Amino acid sequence: MLKKQINGVKLEISEDDISTKMADILRSNEYETTESKQIPRIVQNGDIIVELGGGIGYISTLCHLQKKAKKIVVFEANPTLIPIIEKTHSLNGVTAEVINAVVLPRKTSETVPFYVRDDFWASSLSKEPWGYKDTVDVPVVSMKEILARYKPTMLIVDIEGGESQLFNENPPLTGVKKIYMELHQNLLGRVGMKRIFDSLSEKDFHYDAWHSENNVVLFSHVLR
Repeated sequence: MLKKQINGVKLEISEDDISTKMADILRSNEYETTESKQIPRIVQNGDIIVELGGGIGYISTLCHLQKKAKKIVVFEANPTLIPIIEKTHSLNGVTAEVINAVVLPRKTSETVPFYVRDDFWASSLSKEPWGYKDTVDVPVVSMKEILARYKPTMLIVDIEGGESQLFNENPPLTGVKKIYMELHQNLLGRVGMKRIFDSLSEKDFHYDAWHSENNVVLFSHVLR
């Protein structure tokens, strides 16, 4: 059992459930270092936070520890990570809704195949560019449905390339003030990166240089 505390977040994870590489990163305190620095700066009083790509529950717990969020909802496609997220939340006194589902621009089927890899952060909806060890069928929820149901003020997105299509169906982002997103240019290419920036710019979101670093970007809504 790997027991760690990183930036105040208590973690207890069986090493059978994560890769050796992941365990080494956790031991060295190098997990989500950029997000760890910025989350305390961007979570605001009364935020309703929806996270797409919950991982091991670290980021959602870090948001909770700021003691400002009104509600936290976590979507994670990989079913094997759900009990890990729930344990992390339990250890840290987090009250959050955790849902095993894939969030897509529109719902065209009840489930989609999800490709599971040894390093959980590399698992995704795509067979490429790396090999995978398993495939699971995961329930689908549309982006519009999430926005209507939870009315988030902040979106946190880390979905291994899935971000390229997320805003394609012109979802109503009314009330969303911040979108904190990890961008995967190695998967999206330059055209995909441009598409994201163009799409969010059209919806009055700007690249927030004060809270962005490398490929982890904050898009802030411009109040007119």
